[in-house]
Amino acid sequence: MYGFMGSIAILGAGRGGNALLSILLGESNIQIIGISDIDPDAPGLKLAKKADIYTCADFKKILDKKPDIVINVTGDDAVKTSVLKYLKRKSPDTAVIDGKSAKLFWDLLEKRRQAKEDVKALLNETKELYRIGVALTSADELEEVLDTLLIETLRTLNVPAGSIALYDEKSDSLTLKASHGFSKNFSQNTQWKRRDGGITDHILSRRIPTIISDIEKNPFADNRILIKEGIKSIIAVPLFANDHITGILYLDDFKPRTWTEREIEFITLLGIQAAYAIEKFRLIEAISETKNYLRNVLDNSADIIVTTDTKGRVVEFNKGASRILGYSREEVTGKKAEKFWVQPEERHEILRMLESAGYVSNYETQLTAKDGRVVDVSLTLSYILSSKKGILGTVGISKDITEKKKLERAVEERNLELRELNEKLEEKVIERTRDLEKANRELERSGRLKSQFIATMSHELRTPLNSILGFSELLMDEVFGTLTEKQKRHVTNIHNSGSHLLQLINNILDIAKIESGKMELHYEGFSVHQAVSEVETVIRPLADKKRQDLITKIGEGVALIKADKVKFKQILYNLVSNAVKFTPEGGNIFIEMNLTGEGDAYFAKHKDICVKKDSCLRLSVIDTGIGIKREDHEKIFSEFEQVDSSFSRRYEGTGLGLALTKKLVELHGGEIFVESEEGKGSKFTVVVPLFDVSAVEKEAMPMEPAMKKFEYSLDMPKKRRGEAPLILVAEDDPSTSEILTLHLAQGGYRVAHVYNGDVAISRIRELKPFAVLLDVMMPGKDGWEILQEIKSDPELKDIPVIMSSVVDNLELGFALGATDYLVKPVDRISLLKKLSDLSFSTKKGRRSINILCIDDHVEVLELLTSILEPSGYNVISADSGKKGIEKALTYKPDLIILDLMMPEVDGFEVTQTLKSNSLTMDIPILILTAKDLTVDDRLRLAGRVETFMQKSHFTKEDLLLQIRDLETTYPNRAGLLDEVSGLFDHSYFQIRLAQEVSRAERYKNTFSLIMLDLDNFTEYIKIHGIHRANVVIKKIAEFLRKTMRGSDTVVRYGIDEFALILTNTIKPPAEAVAKRLLSYIDSYPFYGEEVMSNGKITVSVSVINYPRDASSPEELIFKAHQLLRKAKSEGGARLEVYGQ
Repeated sequence: MYGFMGSIAILGAGRGGNALLSILLGESNIQIIGISDIDPDAPGLKLAKKADIYTCADFKKILDKKPDIVINVTGDDAVKTSVLKYLKRKSPDTAVIDGKSAKLFWDLLEKRRQAKEDVKALLNETKELYRIGVALTSADELEEVLDTLLIETLRTLNVPAGSIALYDEKSDSLTLKASHGFSKNFSQNTQWKRRDGGITDHILSRRIPTIISDIEKNPFADNRILIKEGIKSIIAVPLFANDHITGILYLDDFKPRTWTEREIEFITLLGIQAAYAIEKFRLIEAISETKNYLRNVLDNSADIIVTTDTKGRVVEFNKGASRILGYSREEVTGKKAEKFWVQPEERHEILRMLESAGYVSNYETQLTAKDGRVVDVSLTLSYILSSKKGILGTVGISKDITEKKKLERAVEERNLELRELNEKLEEKVIERTRDLEKANRELERSGRLKSQFIATMSHELRTPLNSILGFSELLMDEVFGTLTEKQKRHVTNIHNSGSHLLQLINNILDIAKIESGKMELHYEGFSVHQAVSEVETVIRPLADKKRQDLITKIGEGVALIKADKVKFKQILYNLVSNAVKFTPEGGNIFIEMNLTGEGDAYFAKHKDICVKKDSCLRLSVIDTGIGIKREDHEKIFSEFEQVDSSFSRRYEGTGLGLALTKKLVELHGGEIFVESEEGKGSKFTVVVPLFDVSAVEKEAMPMEPAMKKFEYSLDMPKKRRGEAPLILVAEDDPSTSEILTLHLAQGGYRVAHVYNGDVAISRIRELKPFAVLLDVMMPGKDGWEILQEIKSDPELKDIPVIMSSVVDNLELGFALGATDYLVKPVDRISLLKKLSDLSFSTKKGRRSINILCIDDHVEVLELLTSILEPSGYNVISADSGKKGIEKALTYKPDLIILDLMMPEVDGFEVTQTLKSNSLTMDIPILILTAKDLTVDDRLRLAGRVETFMQKSHFTKEDLLLQIRDLETTYPNRAGLLDEVSGLFDHSYFQIRLAQEVSRAERYKNTFSLIMLDLDNFTEYIKIHGIHRANVVIKKIAEFLRKTMRGSDTVVRYGIDEFALILTNTIKPPAEAVAKRLLSYIDSYPFYGEEVMSNGKITVSVSVINYPRDASSPEELIFKAHQLLRKAKSEGGARLEVYGQ
């Protein structure tokens, strides 16, 4: 029937005929002749009349019209028979369809109608897609595209509401860009994150249209916003472009809705179209941004940037080119680039270079500007390439170097002039150079003479000062008996006057050192509060005497600084003592310290020093004294200058204090200045840069309280004379020698003397002192020679030597390899402190320490004896280098204290002699001298002396501390070694453990402690005796020594106990060492083990770590013994590790 064209008559106008008629009315190729029915009210008759089709009750009238086909839908067999008879007679060619055939015909027509409707709908959809596509293509903005897309889609599919959201993969979020049909509140939710299990996650994960016919029945559509808007049905399409999602198109209905396949297909196609439209606009936007960026680069570049095509015609000409060459872009676009070149053929040469190398870099050439100027440029040229079209042209960047070329030409001309001038002046310069060299030699000679004079005078002055200060100090301490008040006052005046003279000498030497560049700063971290407190302690009695108030104000944040502490205190002391001196009775003195800040006037004034906030320390000393005239502000910082000569008589002083203070401040990289008016007081302010305070905090971190109670005391009890360590004082100055003797005797040491360098070695060999206090300047052999002999003598080389000299640089002495160092005049407290730290002769069972003192000054020897003998040392004195050598050879002391500056045989010769002799070479030497050491002196002493002390200001405590340090350094000579095992003993272990805890705390290191306790050793002694037991101890000690590293410490802790300190070792490696020791002792076949009833000799071992397991020496030992007891209780021969 799809190809049929003709006429049709319908018999029967009931429901079937009516439906058939309605279908056939839509077929333009079929003519309906008429329809008949005996029922005038039949619905088909009414439809036919509306369509102006013939109707009747008698079917014969229709048959007479001779239709091609008659369709009988009456269902009446009688009608069927009548129709067939009538047509056979009237129109035999007419076909009749009825019954099942009529039903078949009906179905065919219905399918035809449906197909037409589908085609029509498809055409309509295609038209809509086309129309929407045109609208999307013609839109100028992405927002316009999205609005058009949404509205047209809603209209086409008859959907009441919808929205479009764009997707950002980086943030995994969506942004609402278009919506229609919703309330105002809906558009306020413009952005949302993808939520696991939510509707957005479902849509993006499936990547196909998501259809929700009824939102209330869908488990993942529980969306508060959609429910609030009243949405019941949704179809959501992910918008794909180039295999990635650009957004989602939502279509929403306010009632449940079944979405047809045609609707789904339509929105899917629309989604693809929309995705590519969105991607297109994004690309356009990106291209636009890139284009604008490149245009900005071109326009804002100060250089000439020109691009050309393959024929050399200008395509781009930036603003920089217009500014430099004077052409506009329009003037040159399309013109040949070679027109700009001074030599056009040069461009062809550059193009050949470009073709050969692929680029041209920094090629210097010349271009012609519009006004005819020649512009020097540096050109960089490269190709513009396309992956499809190859070379598109060139891009050239030219830097204007016209001014640079002018400058080069000017410089060349100037150089030429200078060369001509130099040639003329050469002879004059040579002549002038000779004059300057001569003047320099005279200046050098003058400098040497000045230095030599100062060194000589300092020695000559310090030597008698040593006696004055030393003996006055002993008298003040009432060593020789009680003094009357008048005597105390006179002795105090003597001591104060001597101290004042010493300060003057030191100031002169300090200024000389600074001027010669020999003064060095030794930076360390220290507490500002502590430094100020120490200065206050010295100054306050002077202020109290004048009823002055001394007030300190230290600002917030000023806690720790890094500087040369001694020099810092000297700066503060000089300023405060001046304030006390020039402030009348009842006045006020203020010490203020603050960090400089951004708003601080000092910070702004000293930007070169204080590079950032809180980077400088500001120290101010303010007084209410006599003040200073404005015109004298600079004058007061000059050497030997005072604003009024009467001041030196009225207030005392030489005018060196402020000059030295200024130089010390400048050595720290700082500045000092004064604010003062006459009669209104003064304010001296020092500004110095700070260093890394965080590093200082680490270095200056205090020890744990537990550590403090383990330190050994400096105050030693009195010893029986026979048990006290002997110190030999080698000092040629009798006063200095006597003072040293007194100091040492008070410190519990025995003292021997030698006053001449020639006899120092024999005296040391004779006495074998514990340590030698050696003056550098000894008669005969000097301190250096004595030191050399001591260190060269195998019998004496272990005796510590403390050098005594006038040199005031402690670090300098240590650089010479000294055990310690004292500066003359010798201060009793310092001397005893040094020896106290070295000496542990009060330990039970210790032998006495013999100290040989070699000094040509008898008073120095007496002073040393007075210091050392009361501290338990045996003192042997030698008043010359020669005697010192003799006594060293005779007594073989444990230590030699040696002066360098001695007649005939000085300290150098004594040192060399003693260190060259096998009998004395191991005796440590302590240099005590008033000599200022030169480089040659240091080289002569290097490796031969243990330490240096300066006679000018060493104290009793200094000397005793040095000797005790030497006892630790030379444990064998000090009796700190176990005689059986040859290992360090229990006493040394206590000291060493405390030192290791302190070191680990200071430097944030770690170490492990291993303790061993032999099992069944008591039974072994009972069976085999002490001799065999000692053989076992020696064997184990031998193995322990071989096992340990050089930095480790091995001690015999008790009869059957050993201890090992493993430095810088964490617990696992220590545990491995302990296992090796356990295995060795367990497997070694000790003599006679087989007869022991309780088993063989084994060992119980404990391992503990600092600071992981314990925080103090006591705690380490306590916990280690706890572990040993546990191992013993479980049968021994086992390892116990703390925490396991």
